[in-house]
Amino acid sequence: MCHNAGPKPATETTKMNATTKNMIEIANALGRRGFAVPSIEVRTPDGRAWSVDASSAGGFRLFEIDPDGRRGPDEHDAVDGDTWFASDLVDYLDAVGRPKTPPPGRTSTSTP
Repeated sequence: MCHNAGPKPATETTKMNATTKNMIEIANALGRRGFAVPSIEVRTPDGRAWSVDASSAGGFRLFEIDPDGRRGPDEHDAVDGDTWFASDLVDYLDAVGRPKTPPPGRTSTSTP
């Protein structure tokens, strides 16, 4: 468990893919050599990109990356300010990053 996991660490429900595993390994190797890894980019299942940045306060800050690059990244604040506990951040991304399902009885969003 991460030292910033907060009171309720998130539970794991799926296996880690090879890309994620490789990125964690390179971040560990860099850290052992004294390099700082101040942020990571995350892709949620709905296709959005996020930047998770280390905060000087000991937690994390979360930014949604604009896919067009027309505007800067949008910060998503935690309930108690701009710094997230790891478990809260993971739970938030899990909740907002799921693909949207159509309402019951509706199979398509397109109109003829």
